[in-house]
Amino acid sequence: MALQDLWLEGIDVDAALYDIRDDDTQAWEVRALAGASIGIDPIAGLRAVIELSTAMERIVRGENDGKAQLASILGRAGDDYQRCLWYTVAGRDPLAVATSFGELEKLMAARAMLWVEADDRGLTPAKADNPYWTTRPEGPPATFSDHFELGEHWTPFLPSELLPED
Repeated sequence: MALQDLWLEGIDVDAALYDIRDDDTQAWEVRALAGASIGIDPIAGLRAVIELSTAMERIVRGENDGKAQLASILGRAGDDYQRCLWYTVAGRDPLAVATSFGELEKLMAARAMLWVEADDRGLTPAKADNPYWTTRPEGPPATFSDHFELGEHWTPFLPSELLPED
């Protein structure tokens, strides 16, 4: 192992998430999403955030399949990480939420890159323990349809066929 590689040994890939969570100059949505992401597997977490972020972007762009994608994400089996992220910011300003997911995606990508880089060099990075004790959803199972309604604050972003009928 080269001397220049040693800085990666034991690096805490959650450090930036802690910093953002604790930085009161950051938007509260970004802070909450960062805090909810501490300890998540770096690769699986990045994939989960990209998937959720993509669904949000599609909804904000008024694409019909965005709601179907979000419903599929929220209704699938697996740990509650994506549901935690969505329900942390649900009901808030759509642009702030979409922007916050974009910021989280950047943080999670950098985190995953550090994890992979350290692993590729045979080093052991550090991260907090996974906060999810089970790989199954907790609580009653939910069924989601792409025919759910978004609040009035979504009106500027949705095509008329996605808006609730009067």
